[in-house]
Amino acid sequence: MTFEKRSIGMIYVYCIITLGIYFIYWEIKTKNEMNKAFNANIPTGWLLIIPIANIYWLYKYTECFVTKVKGDDDTALWFILFWLVGIIMPWIVQTELNNLADNPQLLQNRQHGARYCPNCGKKIPFDAEICPYCAKKFETYL
Repeated sequence: MTFEKRSIGMIYVYCIITLGIYFIYWEIKTKNEMNKAFNANIPTGWLLIIPIANIYWLYKYTECFVTKVKGDDDTALWFILFWLVGIIMPWIVQTELNNLADNPQLLQNRQHGARYCPNCGKKIPFDAEICPYCAKKFETYL
């Protein structure tokens, strides 16, 4: 499964033209791509139109994006960023998805649970709490 490469500028243009409806469509399309590529469990897009449930949906979307696409462990921080400053979300997410679309090896590493230390850049086990090379401790916020 590969990710569809999209123009970030056009995402915003379509969002403006459709008064935000394209943004919902884009979220559902990227959700489906992440679910398929990583066997993730982001729930149905129908939750986006239900108050309070849409917050849960955004959390699950962010959790998949952060852990699977970015290979990071700061889900709470990214969730707060996406929730409070949602206008930048398509730019950040689509940039990362475009990187995976351009680099099949990176996608394969992410699918197999590989991640890289943000401090030294070496490949580390996905569930590592401390980098075995530079001893950086990875914080969890939840």
